[in-house]
Order: sequence, then C-alpha cells, then structure tokens
Amino acid sequence: MKERIGVLGCGWLGLGLAQSYVESGFIVHGSRQSKKDADSLQEQGIHGFDVQIRENHVSGNLSEFLYGVSRLFLTFPPGLRQNPKRNFVAVIQQLLPHVHKSKVKEVVFTSSTGVYGPEQGLVTPSIVPQPKTESGRQLFEVENILLSQDGFSTQIVRLGGLLGGDRHPVKQLAKLPVVDNPQAPINLIHKADAIGLLRYLADQSPWQSIYNGVAPWHPTKQDFYEQAAKEMQLPLPKFAEESGNTNKIVTDPQLESLGYAFFEPKLGLDQAL
Repeated sequence: MKERIGVLGCGWLGLGLAQSYVESGFIVHGSRQSKKDADSLQEQGIHGFDVQIRENHVSGNLSEFLYGVSRLFLTFPPGLRQNPKRNFVAVIQQLLPHVHKSKVKEVVFTSSTGVYGPEQGLVTPSIVPQPKTESGRQLFEVENILLSQDGFSTQIVRLGGLLGGDRHPVKQLAKLPVVDNPQAPINLIHKADAIGLLRYLADQSPWQSIYNGVAPWHPTKQDFYEQAAKEMQLPLPKFAEESGNTNKIVTDPQLESLGYAFFEPKLGLDQAL
C-alpha cells in the first residue's frame, strides 16, 4: 500500500508536485486557502482541503488534511513580499502541534537560497547562511526549528529562483527601467527539477539534512537573461553599467554523489551560452 502524501500549499510549485504524485499512483492530500480553490483540486485527482494558518490561529480542515499522511511537504512561501510584517516563524509554530498529533513521520520544507547573503561567494549546504533580508532570516529560523523537532524526520531543500512553463523572470526584468547586478551569477532551478529533486531526495537521501536545489550552471545574470529574451522574442532587459557586488554561487556536491540527474540543466534555453 502506497503512503499518503500531503502537500501543504498547492500553489505553482506545490500543485505540480502533488500532480506528479497522483500520476505515480499515490493518494495525495493538497491544501489551498479557500474552499472553492480546495475543491478545484479534486479535478486533478488531489484530495483538496481548505487550510489557513495564521500567526495566532489555524482555521479550515487541517486535521482532516493531515489524517493518514505520512510524508508532508511544506510548499508555501513566507509571504513577506505581500505582507512585510508577517511573522512566518509564528505561522510554522502554529502548525507544529497539529503535525505532532498526526501520523506524519517525514517533513520536507521548501526553503530558499535567499537564506544566503548576496556576497557569500560559493556556498554549499555546509556553509552557515548570513541572510540579509527579513524573509531569509525567518526562513533560516524556520529551518532550525524544523530540524530540532522530535517525532518526525526533516529535509530542508533550499530552492533557487523558480522558472518553467509560462513563468520566467525575464518577463518581469524586461519591464524594468534597469536591472542591477548584471554580473551576478544566476542561481535558478526549473520547475521540472524542483519537483524531481524534492521527490528524489525524499526517497533516496538522508533525513535531518539540508540540500541546495539549484541547477549546476551559473552564467551571469546579463548573459542568461539576454539569451532568454532572444529565445522568447522579448525586449532585451536594460542592465546597469555597474557590475555590482553580488557574487553568490549556490551549489550542492551531494546531488551528484546521490545520483540525481537534472532534467533541465540549461534551464529551458535552446542554446547554451
């Protein structure tokens, strides 16, 4: 009997992850924040539940969502862009007692490479993050809270910038007056690999561990986005003349030794740079 998978946060990435498990024959519980959106998950073969987790309370069907789930993916973002005052740490602390009361044995948290500072240079999961943003600081604190829990095992996957399908950062960059840090290395991952990596690590890799989910290719921001704009027939972004100080390159030597092969190592480009 296959285990029951829970995906808390069926947004752009979470929905794709949930769908991939459905296609593999798993029973999948997925959450969204309204009943209407949760009901729409049924069309994808996902058991949908409306769940809202705030800093000071939980509402919706969280207990029903968690019922029977053994592996839980936390795929919802901190949300500080929309609400800079949000306390994401408190949100996770509201969730934890419910997880401990459930039969969940494994928790995968999709964190972000934003926990690393922009001037940390070459970073691997063994390098201590030096976050420079409030979102990065809170994510790093949540990582440590989850790794310290008894009762379930945890994997932290720090994903790079996400792209795939109709979602590509160059669409927004092309609209900006100027793009800063043109010589900064890119740290991105294609949606196909974000999903593939989350599943592969959960099945094949040690728990109580941190992984960096980034494609093993780091051209400069200017080189990559100019090529992407050409291939997508978009206006070329306008880049600042100053190269900037961002030198962060996110890698993870564990992925090769664990045997993960990237589906989109060139991040969807037709031509390599």
